Amino acid sequence: MPQDESTHSSPASRPERRGSAIHGSARHGSTKAKSDDASNTHAPSSAPSPAPDLARPSRRTVLTVGALGTAALAATGAAVGPLPSRLGAPQGDPDLAAEIAPYLDGCRTVTAALIEGGAVRWTGFGADQHREFEIGSVSKTFTGALVMAAVARGEIALETTVADVLGSRADGSAIADVTVAELVSHTSGLPRLPSAMTTSSIWRNALRRDPYTGFNADEVVDMALTAEISGRGTVAYSNLGPSLAAHLLAEATGSPWEDLLAQRILRPLGMPSTRAPITLDALAQDAPRGRTASGRRTGPWTFEGFAPAGGIRSNLADMIAYLRSLMDGSNPGAAGLEPIATREEGSHVAVSWFLEPLDSGARAVWHNGQTGGFASFCGWSPDTGRGWVLLSDTARPTDERTWMQILDGKVI
Repeated sequence: MPQDESTHSSPASRPERRGSAIHGSARHGSTKAKSDDASNTHAPSSAPSPAPDLARPSRRTVLTVGALGTAALAATGAAVGPLPSRLGAPQGDPDLAAEIAPYLDGCRTVTAALIEGGAVRWTGFGADQHREFEIGSVSKTFTGALVMAAVARGEIALETTVADVLGSRADGSAIADVTVAELVSHTSGLPRLPSAMTTSSIWRNALRRDPYTGFNADEVVDMALTAEISGRGTVAYSNLGPSLAAHLLAEATGSPWEDLLAQRILRPLGMPSTRAPITLDALAQDAPRGRTASGRRTGPWTFEGFAPAGGIRSNLADMIAYLRSLMDGSNPGAAGLEPIATREEGSHVAVSWFLEPLDSGARAVWHNGQTGGFASFCGWSPDTGRGWVLLSDTARPTDERTWMQILDGKVI
C-alpha cells in the first residue's frame, strides 16, 4: 500500500497544485480533470481495483489539518516500528460492513453511514453510532454554514472585507481588502499556517500533542493580519483563512465562534453530542484519543483559536443529522454551494465545500479531514441522492476514491 503522504512533509513544504480563479456561478460539467498521480492512491491492494481517478483536489490540499509537523511525529513512531492494526468487530448493517471493510486497511475504530432517499444504513467497527471522533477539517464546513447563516441574517456578506469588520485594526495589513468569500474558498492568499505556529510547535508534534495549543482567537487574527500573502485569487488550501473568517463572524455578531456554532447549527439541527471544546481543559480525561498512522496513541487536538478549521468532535448519529440537513436544504450551509473558485477543470470550491464531477457526470459535494489521531469524510451527490459519512480513529487518509464511487452508486 502506498505510504500516507501526510507523514512525510509539513504543510509549509508541500507543493500546491493551483487552478485559475473564477467568480460567480459556474457550470458543473462531467469532464474530468487530470487525475492525481499514482502516489496519491490509497486503496489497499486487497480491495477491488478502483475506477479511474476522479477529478478532485489533491490530498496534499485537503488532508492538511493533521499534517502539521507529522514528519516529526512519524519519526517518533518509526523508532520502535509500527504497531499492528486490527479493525474492530463489526456492528450495524453486516452487508455494509462487508462492503467497506476491504477499504479500511490500517484503520482500527470506524463508523460509517450511507444515506439514500429516506433510508440510512450504518455500520461500525469497534464502535456504535455514539462513539466520539475528532472530525478535523470537516469542521470548516460548519464554519461555512455559520457564514451563510450570518449572510441570511444580514450580519455580513460574502463581499464583506476584513477591514469592514476590523476597522482600523486592519490598517496596513495585506489582507485588509480580502473578502469573506476568499477566506472560505481558500483564495485569500493567506498561507496554510502562520510561520509563528510552525516554529513553536515542533516539540508538541514530537510528543504527539496538539500543535495548535497556545494560540487564542485574538492571536490568530493578529497572525493573519501580519501574514504575507501569495497567489491571491488561486486556490491554495489554508487553515488560517477559515479560522479568520470565523473570528470575523464573532466580531460582527458579538458572540464567539463556539457559541454561534451551538446556537445556530448544533441545536437547530439536533446534534447534542457535537462540540468544539477549544481547550484541553474542556475535555474529560476519558475523552476518546486517536492513533497515528503507525498506531501510536496521540493526545487530543482542540485547536484553540484554530478550532473553526478543525476542532469539532462529533459522532455518527449527529453527522447523519448534519449530512441529511445539507441534502434536504435545511442546513444554512446549503445556501453556499455555488462555485466561488475553480481548482482545476471541472473541480470547484464553494463556501467551505469541494464540488466534483463523478464518473457518471453526477456532481459530488464533499470534504474530508485529518488530525493527529483521526480521519473523516463527509459528502453527497445532489444528482444521485446518496450521502456518505465515515469517521475513523486512525490518522491515515481514508479511501476517498471509493467513497466517491459510493456517491456515484458504483459501489454498495
